[in-house]
Amino acid sequence: MLDGRTPLHVFERGSGTNARYRNEVLESYVRVFRGVCGSVLILINDNAKPQRSLLVDEFLESEDIRRMNWLYRFLDLNPIEHVWDSLGRATATRNPSPSTIQGMKTTLLNEWDQLPHNN
Repeated sequence: MLDGRTPLHVFERGSGTNARYRNEVLESYVRVFRGVCGSVLILINDNAKPQRSLLVDEFLESEDIRRMNWLYRFLDLNPIEHVWDSLGRATATRNPSPSTIQGMKTTLLNEWDQLPHNN
């Protein structure tokens, strides 16, 4: 995004609910990019359950943020899925493997920072 990327957001405790997705991701990151990009911003998500709620739909509509939803049968074309795959592979090669939640968070954040950035 804009020749860069956001920090990886890891939910601290509990589940990634629709309210947490709206509050912690959409309001904190996407709203900022909408302000910078204007109407050309298109949000791509992977149809995870918290992303498909009425609460999220209403937020995106109120912020005039367009969304591109991916059909489940075409997930391999969604760039987000390739990012998750890369993070999973990199994490799996760690020796020793993370054995705590904090260890997994640290590993994911470190691997996120090391992912290749292609413009």
